[in-house]
Amino acid sequence: MQLQDFKIKSKKAVLKTTKLISHRFGFSRVNMSDHDRVVFDLKGYLVKPAVLSQNEIEVIREFTLRQKNNPQSLSPHERYLPGGPFAQLIDHREVMNVLLNVIDPDPEKIRLENVFLSYRQQGEGEWRPHAGGRTTNPNYAYNFHDGRIYAGMVRVVWELNEVLENKGGTCFIPGSHKANYNIRTNPVKSIDARNSGLWESYGCPAGSLIIFSEAVRHSADFWQNSQSPRVAIFCAYNHINVRHHKPDFKPEVIEQLAPKHQRFFREVYHPQFD
Repeated sequence: MQLQDFKIKSKKAVLKTTKLISHRFGFSRVNMSDHDRVVFDLKGYLVKPAVLSQNEIEVIREFTLRQKNNPQSLSPHERYLPGGPFAQLIDHREVMNVLLNVIDPDPEKIRLENVFLSYRQQGEGEWRPHAGGRTTNPNYAYNFHDGRIYAGMVRVVWELNEVLENKGGTCFIPGSHKANYNIRTNPVKSIDARNSGLWESYGCPAGSLIIFSEAVRHSADFWQNSQSPRVAIFCAYNHINVRHHKPDFKPEVIEQLAPKHQRFFREVYHPQFD
């Protein structure tokens, strides 16, 4: 495909997405920049620094740690994620701007199927690389067609404490979501080694947002910040017609969410039958 043809198709896809969302949901625009679009396609992940305000960080972090350490002090519908103040982040504009461009342009076709807290003190963690390479599994398949990214399942991570670079944040082999060799089921030890020189991580202030395709090879790491623990909320968004995780949300939590957030937790189905 010629570069000019690619640009035309990409602009048409963005325009179609914007019109659809503006008509159905009142969003004024879908603001995934060309820079973010190219970086996500090139590397398989994005880092958006300092998305949340200091007040938002403190409120959500305090409440999430209360859910972890003293859930009985909360009402039943607030004891587990995505309950409590975190719920406001489910459809945060910075999240939706990306998901609508890499999962589906219709918000009704985006599901949130898993949310969990990653809490680690100094020295805690694991090194367990997984994913990477092409596949027909729709949860892990990464495709580009007609000017659009189709990223499969997408992870969204809210870092609620500062992350020091290469000191415990999630690690990636950039570009591995499009690798031709199947390192998912045929891993290579010299590539998966933390010191192979192929892995990237990030540093970011509290309140930052990490978004990555589940198709990119990635791993947790050991937390190396004695000043504060890792407090990160991981979310798995997917297309309405596929599922990766077994459903485990507490019904009382979902029932108390605002209707605009409840729609993210519908059962899997094929939208062809709408």
